[in-house]
Amino acid sequence: MADTDSLIRPREAVAAQQGTARLWPLLLLRPVMDALAVAVGALIGYQYRFHISGVPIPGGQVPSFQAYAMAVPVVVGLWLVTFVATGRYRLRRGQSYVDEILSSAGSVALFVILALALEGLYRGFPYSRLVLADASIAALILFMIDRAVVRVVQSALLRSGYGAVRVLLVGGGEAAGLLIRRLRMFPEYGYRLVGQVAVPGQPEPSRELNLPSLSMEDGLGRVVERERCQLVVLAGVGPHERLLEMARACLERGAEVKVAPDVLEIMTSAAGSEEVAGIPLLGVRPNRLVGVNVVLKRTFDVVGTLVLALPAVPLVAVCALGIVLTSPGPPFYGQERLGYRGRTFRVWKLRSMVPDAERETGPIMTREDDDRRTPVGRLVRRFSLDELPQLWNVFKGEMSLVGPRPERPFFARQFEQEVPRYRERLDALPGVTGWAQVNDLRQGSGIEERVFYDLYYIENWSLAFDLKILLLTPWRILFHRHAY
Repeated sequence: MADTDSLIRPREAVAAQQGTARLWPLLLLRPVMDALAVAVGALIGYQYRFHISGVPIPGGQVPSFQAYAMAVPVVVGLWLVTFVATGRYRLRRGQSYVDEILSSAGSVALFVILALALEGLYRGFPYSRLVLADASIAALILFMIDRAVVRVVQSALLRSGYGAVRVLLVGGGEAAGLLIRRLRMFPEYGYRLVGQVAVPGQPEPSRELNLPSLSMEDGLGRVVERERCQLVVLAGVGPHERLLEMARACLERGAEVKVAPDVLEIMTSAAGSEEVAGIPLLGVRPNRLVGVNVVLKRTFDVVGTLVLALPAVPLVAVCALGIVLTSPGPPFYGQERLGYRGRTFRVWKLRSMVPDAERETGPIMTREDDDRRTPVGRLVRRFSLDELPQLWNVFKGEMSLVGPRPERPFFARQFEQEVPRYRERLDALPGVTGWAQVNDLRQGSGIEERVFYDLYYIENWSLAFDLKILLLTPWRILFHRHAY
């Protein structure tokens, strides 16, 4: 939602900013916390360089603390100016913590370069560059901490409705349903769905989504005014002439307008653009996991598996012992899954259910109230510890650290008949974790949504994307809602 491109955003479209404007105390908290982090980091840098590090001091005399203390306001001001200039204090709804930190890396690098340049130009006092290096490291650590604190406060406020943006959904179909489910799953994004408007000749809104149905008899602009909408999302509204007419009506009332894809299988996120003879053309991105990228990903998997095995092996041993002591049967079990290009393999997991759990029912999905789980099994499934033995599958080359989760053949055959492009998930090695999983899409969510995210991953793969997913995984394990 937060990454969907705006159709039009003229100067008069200001209503969508009203929700953000109410959050000015929270927006002010960011620079205040940053200023504190940089100031404390500068003092830590001084103390570490001259009193802790043990690095010889030129001349043997500790420089004046007062001189460094007087430089702190300058350094703080330089940080704030750099972050304001690079747009780092704008509220980005739906941006993950990892994305926020990674996207701030350029601003931090620019700050360090400017600080070095400023230190080189100033001749009034010989400031130590080692102090600047130590201070930058300390400030960066404190910055990461303060961003985590701000995000907790921000999520709590947005979840409660404070500063929320009122969203009107126009249209129906699969794209609209996906959007509604995602916004409801993550209320901390700060979007409040006020209703859905049906478009003549287009799919009707699904009653299962339980969203108020609004009439457009007096025109869409009147609906926007009456519901005080700040953002209007157009999803499958029909011909582009109608889309532009609706967009214009919303923009005239000061609402921001965004467009969702018409159907699930046509993913705008997978579209790349280029210009031919002055004409912009859109093309669907192919699978990026081919050629040299396969070698890079495999190298990343082997190295990552060796690193992760160090803490994983003793943790698996403790869990296995607990399973043996509390439930009859072996601590591990293997299950047939579909892998790359439809080849089957045996995936290994810690046993979390009673032996022969499907003897009477046949293959079924795990439920939230599933009584087949053992006492230890509830714990290992809650924190996804049962997946750790799959590092062995990764080492063998049957799986990857990151990729679409492997499905059992019984269910895969059903999904392939029901979901467009489902089989394209098999164009990549299955993963221990994936883009769908870190977005809290597991067995409790619809398979269509998982396929949407899996295909996005395949068509936008990069080593940085894999690293981002691995960094997000521990956070999602702690706070997910659909692991059982």
